[in-house]
Amino acid sequence: MSMIPFHTVCTEVAMREVRSARVAPGPDGLDGDEFAFVEFYCDDLACDCWRVFLEVWSKARAGEIVASINFGWESRAFYRQRMPYPSGAAREIVEGSLDLLNQQSELAPELLKLFQEVVANQDYKARLQRHYELFRRTLRKTRGASF
Repeated sequence: MSMIPFHTVCTEVAMREVRSARVAPGPDGLDGDEFAFVEFYCDDLACDCWRVFLEVWSKARAGEIVASINFGWESRAFYRQRMPYPSGAAREIVEGSLDLLNQQSELAPELLKLFQEVVANQDYKARLQRHYELFRRTLRKTRGASF
């Protein structure tokens, strides 16, 4: 299993619907930058984990991943029932959490806060679910799988 970029499978949709946030200069350290939340999904069609891995890219720091976030749009109960992780993992997935195994910058905690308070609204959750389903349908077609 690996997480692969949504834009490598569904290029046109990803280009049109990438989520970004422009932040005014302020005390949070984000320095008036613009950030893109780039989606990655699991390519194991037998997995069906209903979550996204997001790399946060900075316009001012081109080529650098400034945060890595795990997020799931379903309920805590959904993830507690489906995933064999410790009980706190469901809360972390639903709220969004920094992925400790992947790249983080000093901006990561503030970017997670921005994600949780502004970016991850109901419309965005619905978009992620739609992207996840499109990603899986497209992989099934290209791989000829019957999952």
